[in-house]
This record gives sequence, C-alpha cells and structure tokens, in this order.
Amino acid sequence: MISGSESTIAATPISRRHVAPPRPGGNYVMQGLTSEKALDIYHLIFAPTHACNLRCKHCYLPDHDVEALPKEIAMRLVDEWSEIVLEERGPFRGIFHVKGGEPFVVPYLGDIMDRLVELQSMRLMLTTNGTFTNEKTLNKLQACHDGLSGHVTVIVSLDGASAKTHDALRGDGQFEVTTSFIRAIRARGIFTHLNCVLHGQNMHEIPAYVRLAMDLGADQINFLPLVPKGYGSTVRCLQVPHLQLHQQLQAVYDSGDECTRRLLAGSLSHIADRNKRGILAACECVAAYQGLFYITPEGSVFTCPNLLNTEHSIGNVKNLSLRELCDRLPILHRKLRADGSNDRHLCTGERTLYESIGDKRNLANLREMQSALTVDSPDTSTNRVATAYCVSRNF
Repeated sequence: MISGSESTIAATPISRRHVAPPRPGGNYVMQGLTSEKALDIYHLIFAPTHACNLRCKHCYLPDHDVEALPKEIAMRLVDEWSEIVLEERGPFRGIFHVKGGEPFVVPYLGDIMDRLVELQSMRLMLTTNGTFTNEKTLNKLQACHDGLSGHVTVIVSLDGASAKTHDALRGDGQFEVTTSFIRAIRARGIFTHLNCVLHGQNMHEIPAYVRLAMDLGADQINFLPLVPKGYGSTVRCLQVPHLQLHQQLQAVYDSGDECTRRLLAGSLSHIADRNKRGILAACECVAAYQGLFYITPEGSVFTCPNLLNTEHSIGNVKNLSLRELCDRLPILHRKLRADGSNDRHLCTGERTLYESIGDKRNLANLREMQSALTVDSPDTSTNRVATAYCVSRNF
C-alpha cells in the first residue's frame, strides 16, 4: 500500500487546502498527510476491463474477461472526479489513471482523453504493455499530451533489460515491440515511466535495466515485487524475499549517480533516504485515504488495487456517486486500523492476501523487511521512524 507523510499543516478542511497547479514533470511519488488521511495529489485508478492482447505468465488479474464498464458510467466518473479534484485540491492536482487489462483495447479510451482535454482539470496516466505502436494510437497520445499541456504520463510494463527476460513472461518478440513503443512516445515528448516486476530470473539485470531506462529516455522506474496472485500464482517459485529484493535495489541506489537516483524516485531507497535526512515522507499505509480509488470492470470500488477482498469494497459506481463513496472512506479506515497493530507500516493489500491464504512465509518476509526499514529518527521527540512498504507505490 502507498504511504502517508508525517508532515503537518494547519488544521484546515480538505476542501480549502488548495495549492498552485503543478508543472508537468517526469517524476511522481504517491503520498499523503496522516493529519488529513488524504493524498497530496488525488489518484483515481480506473480498470474498465480485464481484456488484454497478451497472456503474461505473472499477470495479477483473475481473468481476461472482455466485459467493460459501460461508457456512460466511465464518462460520468471523469466528470465527478474532476469536480472533487477541483474542489479539494485544485487544477491538475488529481489524476485519472486508466489501466486494465490493457487500456488501448478499451473502445472509449479516446473519448476519455478528449473529455480530459475539455475539462483542463486533471492529469492523465495510462498503464500499458506498450504493444500498440500504430500511428493512430501514437497520434492520439500526442494530441492528448498537447491538449493537457504535458500533463500526461504513460507507464509501460517492461520486465527485463533483455529480450530473454522480458519475453519469458510476455511472449516472444514483445521486448522489441515494447522498447520501440517507448522510444516512439519519448520522441513525442510524453513523460514515460517503466514498471518492472522483479523476480528470481531478472534481479541480476537491475543495473543493466537502469542503463536501458536511461538509453530509452525514461523519466522513472517503478521496480515492483512479484506477488503471486491471479495468473501469477502459477509462478510463485520465482518470488524473491522482500528484504533481499530491497537490499539489491538499495545497493544500486547507493552506488548510483544523480540520474540513477532520479529514476528511482518513489522507491523505498529514495524515501528511506529522505526520512534519514528528516524529510518524513512515507510513514504509514494510506489504505482508505481520501483521494485514492480503484474501480474494477464490474464497477466495484476499492481503496487500492491490492486490497480487493469483497469486505473491503466501499460500493459500486453503478449506483453510487464518487462523492457518496468518498463519504464511506473514514469508516473503512477505522476498520482497517481497528486492531491497533504496527501493521499500518506494511502493505495492507499484500498482508491481507497472505493472511487469507495462510502464507506464513511471506508474512514473515514482510515483517522482516519492515524491521529493517525502521531507522533512527533525526527528530529527538521520536525514537524510531518506520518507512512504510508498498507493493506497488506508483502502480
């Protein structure tokens, strides 16, 4: 789960805390204030379908059902989220993030882009496998990027620094297709992040992956651990202990130059480094924070893509507005924190998954890493401070 900041501000209602619109930028870190239980930049993650043109071995989805949430509901969500963002955060301090499945198979994706350009209120994020390289797709992205004055980020899944490692999960020839897509969108000036799922057969490539990201012109790398769920449960044997993964990334961060550290913005290494210097930026899981929704093809609404148990749904967009769903978040937050444990520092979604399937090994791995992330606090009023772990901080 994503993490909350310990920063404090004057006690003012969320709806009044407006700040200047941000400039378009290459990096993004999801975080929020514990004093408000709200994200700094609101983030709605919309998965309108599970349909996809690939069949990746590590996919976290439970199916590839082609059913999609109706267009009229999707367009209503855009308008409702725009109103909430403008009221509570201000222009371009909110994100409408489309993923899937694969967003480029969604027939009304272009209509969403056009509406965002009309509204001039939110950023667009897309998470894609990077295989839709036709000129029509690239031109549409370019038009949206230009229409939103650069407030567009495309997150591309690239799971290795070589064709061997990427194609082993995503299919023969996909590495070349995806890297060509990345070069094409970077040539058009579109901000590009890379998602890389780390596992036992590609961790050795981390330094080479950073060099490849630089060569491709990427703005950020989101290294994600393999979590064996959905289709990915069949490759559980590839999973690496959390602390081992973090230590390898830490070594790359510590030895890297300024460009390397910029690429790893939002990583645990980057946030832990800030914490050590007294910039407390990630000290609790933000499950059920205001400003974070994940919406499934069935219309069910959750507070995070990793917390999908039925009991954690706060409703359905087919019969409730986003404003009504916002009002339910405090109840869910109290429910998630009712046990009073220190598990607020762990990824609630991943912890809940392992508890539900009785995976004691991975629960122990989670807590081992959390112990390692607890460091001496530079603040003399606090003895220790924990950096919150998130399975997919920036999705």
